[in-house]
Amino acid sequence: MTVKKSLVTWSFLLLFISGCEQSDIDQPDELINQQITLRFGHDLPVDTHQHIAALRFAEEVSKKSNNQLKIEIFADQVLGTDRQMVAMAQRGELDFVLPPTAKLSHLIPAMQVFDLPFLFPDEKAAYKALDGKAGKILLSQFDKHNLLGVTIWESGFKQLTTNKPIADPDDFIGTKYRIMESNVIRDQFANWGAESIAIDFGRTYEALKNKIVDGQENPLNSIVNKRFYEVQDYLYLSEHGYLAQVFVMSLMTFNKLSKRHQQIILESAKNTTSFQRTLSQQSQQDLLAYLETQSLQISHLSEKTKAVLQSKSKSVLESYRMQFGTELIEEILQTVDEGKNYDDDQLVIAIDADMSGNSALSGLAIRRGIEIAIDEINQAGGVLGKSLVVTARDNSMIPARGLSNLKKFSSIKNLVAVFGGISSPVLLEELDYLHKNKMLTLVPWAAATAIVDNGYSPNYIFRVSVRDEYAADFLSTKALDISSKIGLLLVDNAWGRSNHEALTETLKNRRITPTQTEWFEWGKKDFSGKIKSLYDTGSEVIIYVGNPVEASKIIQQLSQYEKPIPIVSHWGITGGNFPTLTGESLKKVDLRVLQTFSFIDNKSPNVKVFVEKYKEKYFIDHASEIVAPVGTAHAYDLTHMLAKAIKKAGSKDPHKIRNALETIGHHSGLVKDYSQPFTADRHDALNLTDFILTKYQDNYLVPFETK
Repeated sequence: MTVKKSLVTWSFLLLFISGCEQSDIDQPDELINQQITLRFGHDLPVDTHQHIAALRFAEEVSKKSNNQLKIEIFADQVLGTDRQMVAMAQRGELDFVLPPTAKLSHLIPAMQVFDLPFLFPDEKAAYKALDGKAGKILLSQFDKHNLLGVTIWESGFKQLTTNKPIADPDDFIGTKYRIMESNVIRDQFANWGAESIAIDFGRTYEALKNKIVDGQENPLNSIVNKRFYEVQDYLYLSEHGYLAQVFVMSLMTFNKLSKRHQQIILESAKNTTSFQRTLSQQSQQDLLAYLETQSLQISHLSEKTKAVLQSKSKSVLESYRMQFGTELIEEILQTVDEGKNYDDDQLVIAIDADMSGNSALSGLAIRRGIEIAIDEINQAGGVLGKSLVVTARDNSMIPARGLSNLKKFSSIKNLVAVFGGISSPVLLEELDYLHKNKMLTLVPWAAATAIVDNGYSPNYIFRVSVRDEYAADFLSTKALDISSKIGLLLVDNAWGRSNHEALTETLKNRRITPTQTEWFEWGKKDFSGKIKSLYDTGSEVIIYVGNPVEASKIIQQLSQYEKPIPIVSHWGITGGNFPTLTGESLKKVDLRVLQTFSFIDNKSPNVKVFVEKYKEKYFIDHASEIVAPVGTAHAYDLTHMLAKAIKKAGSKDPHKIRNALETIGHHSGLVKDYSQPFTADRHDALNLTDFILTKYQDNYLVPFETK
């Protein structure tokens, strides 16, 4: 299809003869008599709420701009398919386009996140995610494609139409469904037992009529406007997926507009978004009433069928988590969980961790360790006749966010425990709130000694993790294997200071003074001065305490030296995607890392069973792909210990569970066989004998020595 370039008046073009971007020019009253004509294309009929909203948008823009901006609307694929219109917008030949998120996946694969089945329970949760951080993460990715992601509209929740009845989950087996171009939706139907064929929206009616496919999925407005009810026998109100559309603008067009016109367009789009969603919601009952007048059998999926489909769909989310970004997935899951009401037969475990920041993989590891343990516990009948469930909130290693998370968790009536994350400073700031509110807290990562030795009685903190007091001795011993000329490179926060105190004390006991101590702020990028200082003071080995982003910069800059100083590192670097951040520089530096556990070549029967379950649940091929393995193993062990304590307490009361944790006795875990994990005087389950040294090999950690 040949399409003319966007119609722009000569007076508008004259504004660019100088070669300057219009947004950089201050205009007197926008040259009132000049009019700019912009074009808006979409693929839906003129009687849809999307088209009505587009007209409303054009009207508001015209009014606010004193008729300087005129927007022409082209509906029903008159300018081309969604893909064609998006390409036109990239070239500046079309100014606005409204494609479904799935139709943008060739540019931004993460747009398929909205295709994940059963992701949103209702419109309220969807809107909160779309207008919140998750939506911002997605919209920010358009710039590199010469587009501007402005806002997100909706078609609504998808329903199923078919010529074959669905009385049971097995009824999907052997059927064929028309889908949009989306690998996620393809996998959705594959998990349900059906085949799928990608067919253009405009050709779907004929495909259904000619029995090329048995059914399709779409919101009610598409089912009505495209008359799918004429060639389908059944409508199932499944609400299994949410169809969103992105209001996209050509970045070339946007950059040519004045700042005032840019602001008008952005404000009008935001205002129209609310209007469009309201129209969408209001139309649902009318659309359903109309469909009830047609020769179509309408019903809901049975509770059994829906439950089975939801269960099968969970694996679709996990199979795409890393591709879309665990940060994006966690932002959406957190939004969905907010305000969720838990059943009386559920006991809730909450996670307060970095789920979307630089150490997001640490939070994911903790979640996955808990999830696998919960699966095992629930399959064995749960605890106290109740099932365990997990919810998570991101703190991004910011103490204020952690405290906010705890306040949210405290309102959950069946909360039995909170799992902390990687950040010691967050947990140290939370101690007072946790103890005042008697919130049982289990720590699978943060290592500051004072988290557990906190002075509170009774103490509500229990840990399966490294303790900095012991870590200092271990790191010092391993550094001394290289040289007695030890330099310290430490993050300047509560965790770094905790380690500094312990390191200087253990070195003093060995009659060694650090050659140099260098402190750095969280987020620092240039370490050249600090590295030079360590060289100048004669340091022959560095003990590093910090997180992955800063460590990657240090490794990159250190690798430029002819003889890089070896580093013995605390385990904070393993909470993020450190090898990817560091790149080839990692091969040039002798880096040794503290760990407590490894899945690699581990012959333990418990470990072998766990790895197989992890592979099946999270779609990996080898144990080396288990992210942040220590966080996973620690969280798994702690969850099973928690279940034992609940059973022993015979209660969901956190105080009674706390008391029981001190006396649960032997536990056979992943990390080790615990003779008695905790006592009244000891809330750290691991000690110095449980630590191992590891090195990176092919971008994953392998044991450097025998434990």
